[in-house]
Amino acid sequence: MAKKTDRAIAVAILSEILDEGAYANIALRKTLAGVEASAQARAFITEMVNETLRNLILIDHVIGSFSNTPTAEMKPFIRNLLRISVCQIRFLERIPERAAVNEAVVLAKAYGFERLTGFVNGILRNIAREPEKPGFSPKDLALRYSYPPWMINSLIKWLGAKGAIEFCENSHKPAPVTIIKNTLKNNLVESLESEGVEVSPVDESENIFALRHTGDIAKLKAFREGLFIITDPGAMAAVNALDAKPGQTIIDLCAAPGGKSFALAFQMNDTGRILSFDIHAHKVDLIRQTKKRLGLSIVEPGVSDALVFNPKLQNFADAVLLDAPCSGLGTIRKHPEIKYTRTPDDIQVLAKKQAKMLSNAAKYVKPGGILVYCTCTVAKVENIDVIEEFIESHENFILENAEQTLPCESSDGFFTARLRKPK
Repeated sequence: MAKKTDRAIAVAILSEILDEGAYANIALRKTLAGVEASAQARAFITEMVNETLRNLILIDHVIGSFSNTPTAEMKPFIRNLLRISVCQIRFLERIPERAAVNEAVVLAKAYGFERLTGFVNGILRNIAREPEKPGFSPKDLALRYSYPPWMINSLIKWLGAKGAIEFCENSHKPAPVTIIKNTLKNNLVESLESEGVEVSPVDESENIFALRHTGDIAKLKAFREGLFIITDPGAMAAVNALDAKPGQTIIDLCAAPGGKSFALAFQMNDTGRILSFDIHAHKVDLIRQTKKRLGLSIVEPGVSDALVFNPKLQNFADAVLLDAPCSGLGTIRKHPEIKYTRTPDDIQVLAKKQAKMLSNAAKYVKPGGILVYCTCTVAKVENIDVIEEFIESHENFILENAEQTLPCESSDGFFTARLRKPK
């Protein structure tokens, strides 16, 4: 049995993501939870996997320029071994090139591919000797930022050329860990800093902070005591658009993992009702667990399908939030594998589901109430197109505001629309 080195673990995780369709964050968390490794080793493994995913198309282009065998025709282990090795050579400057090459050869032999060690050694040494080849045009967004051409073309259509470039540049950067303070409890910053966590304010008026050097965040005292929730700052646009007040009744239709419901509960001073629904029972259980950790009372988790109208909820809520399932293109900073798993057909199918969910959500709003629709994508067909279609068929709703934000240094990309149902 070959020793599970850092690079071997990275290859295994990458294979699970690219060859078996696993989500990157889940595959990383599950695998790292089952191995003994230092914090430094875990960070290195995570960096290798994520940087390889961010640059996958470019990495395959580089490999293909030095190999007569296309990556698609290689043995899966060898293919992914070459990928993480090229990632180290081209994108991780602190890793000596000879270390990346030598470790790849050792791993190929250890995992039963002794006949291919010369192949691996030759390709990687040639790539290391010619780090600037092959080049690509600065205008070639698809290759530079590793996007399928259809996605680049769509981004230009939705956002314009300048917006597409901004999107690609900002989505290519690693995302910081951001949290929102539980305003019902005190001493958040003090608790985090006492355990060596570096805390930087992102938006103090919103009680949003960025963290560094967290280690395993679930082991922090501040996490166990429910002093914060992990969420993206951009998600607060939808929470603020709802303008929830203490004592109101709110419905969060696609609530898991619960971040927006909890942020609403903080704003409402834990007074009123928040019905937090999700179609997946295990995700509803997670909402319950987090609710308990945060010490909240008004969040009421439940299993419900947003695609199915519930007559018991008609005209029930002061405000309804629909954070619709979407293509997630605004979250590529955190989920780079989305670039390779989404298709144009996926987006069309999602848009139809979103329209049906929004129609159901509208029926739950009291006269005079608020309906907020949001997604974490920039796909126009999932955002403003859905809203415009809704307005055409629901003349009793007034669109008060719609905003598309792009990924930036501190936030993912989000779309938020606020609608009012007249009395």
